[in-house]
Amino acid sequence: MSDHDTSHQQFTMVPLEKQGTTETGHPSAVSSTSPVNQRATRRASNASSITTNSGEIPPKQSARHSFPQFFVLPHLLKKNAWILLAATTLVMIIYIWLYLGAVWSPMTRVKNVEILFYNADQGFDYSTTPPQVVPLFQTITRNTTLGTVVQKQILDPTSPISKIVSWKDVTQEPGWDRLSLIDQVEKGKAWGLLYIPSNFSSNWLTYAPSTTTGTPLPQNLKPVSMEYVFDQGRNYATHSIVERYISKAMEGLSRGFENQLLASAANQTLMQVLHPFYWIQPIYMSETVMNPVLMYGQNFASYLVFIVQYIGSILAVYSICKYLPTTIETVGVLTFGEESPEPISKSSQLPKFPALRIVLARNTVAMMFSLLHTIFIWMVPQVLHGHQMSEHFNGGIAFAFIWFVGLSFISTLFFLSHVFTVDGFQIPATMLMILMFTTSTGIMDWVVMPGFYRVGMIFPFTYGVRGMRAIYFGSMRHDMWINWLVVLGWIVIPGLITMFLARHDIQKRRETMRRTASMAPTVLSAGVV
Repeated sequence: MSDHDTSHQQFTMVPLEKQGTTETGHPSAVSSTSPVNQRATRRASNASSITTNSGEIPPKQSARHSFPQFFVLPHLLKKNAWILLAATTLVMIIYIWLYLGAVWSPMTRVKNVEILFYNADQGFDYSTTPPQVVPLFQTITRNTTLGTVVQKQILDPTSPISKIVSWKDVTQEPGWDRLSLIDQVEKGKAWGLLYIPSNFSSNWLTYAPSTTTGTPLPQNLKPVSMEYVFDQGRNYATHSIVERYISKAMEGLSRGFENQLLASAANQTLMQVLHPFYWIQPIYMSETVMNPVLMYGQNFASYLVFIVQYIGSILAVYSICKYLPTTIETVGVLTFGEESPEPISKSSQLPKFPALRIVLARNTVAMMFSLLHTIFIWMVPQVLHGHQMSEHFNGGIAFAFIWFVGLSFISTLFFLSHVFTVDGFQIPATMLMILMFTTSTGIMDWVVMPGFYRVGMIFPFTYGVRGMRAIYFGSMRHDMWINWLVVLGWIVIPGLITMFLARHDIQKRRETMRRTASMAPTVLSAGVV
């Protein structure tokens, strides 16, 4: 066979663990004494009798060592993955806890709702009542007014009605009347007013015979009615719960008074004297709804507009900080000549714009984002059928206020982006949104929520919701200036801090780029031979 003919040459594979030396007699680079081959030898000794064409037994790897070679999952489940898993799980837990905690059992806290009580009943006017009937009413009321009888039943500490809400009796306090008490409700000093009018007892007598008409006539009958006044626009859900409890309580009071009359010794006389219509509903409760919510969905709009605005603000801040750095933050940072490798030494090569102007330009772009978002957010409720607007405000004020609150979100999110970096501020921003939303009284008022939720009084979201309800329904419009002021504070304070931080960051980057550019010619000249 020729030396150059290799077509029929035979080659033998020598196991590495058997090859201790090279042909020159020197130890092989890979010997059986090396740790790698020792492990391979141990694996080979435990392997099954599977041979190759050359008669060797390949080592068998354990499942723990072979798993990463065939599956991608072990390479993904690193430290960062577990951190992200824990962070996202924490966000979900906080959200579900805050949301359900806010609405879990508001009925158990209705007793915290303060309702004013005022008894203005002037008593009975027996001038047209037959003398033989007068003692009957005096016996039933024990020579007091019917309003006093009802007042005692409502405010008696042992009465179930007294425990439903927190009653505040202002009957004996001087200076109060119906209008001044309603003004207290409108200003948010109390949640409602239960008012017994001055003709409460006299109206009861219209169901009794009269010296002028004899048998009571249906057209002369007047309801024995109390008045419940509340501001529905303040918080629709909270008032729905409170109103239901008070209505049931007053209905129970009416039926209880009826049973008391029928169980008295004079029940037969009362059945003959009083008109049959009286027994249908002995005591009524009329409702006066201030600042009514005419469209159910608009109550949700008062806080949903700000949830959407906040989400848009997150997208705006992230887009500006992540995708527009060359056009916003680093504009004018370097003005090198294309052919001059000299270091920065001339004024013409210094940055064109001060860092503060660049920061202001970035904020201006963010305001443009927020303005465009506001247009569409504001437009949707405006075009829906039955859109409600308080007579004290207009659509322009609604637009300006939504944008104003949006600017506070922008200011706050820019601050978070500098504290937690552009890629890391989304989770803190999301948690802040959840906290602000659930504590803003957007769903329920603090009065029927656990005390923790009052932390919402420091956030702009709360005052945004209050402001929109004042604009939409007119509720608590006298405090509108507070809403503007608090939101302004959330624009200015985080904004100033962020401007300082951003200005410092830009100046620091510029200084680094100056040093790098100054070193470039030196390095270039040192490399020239």
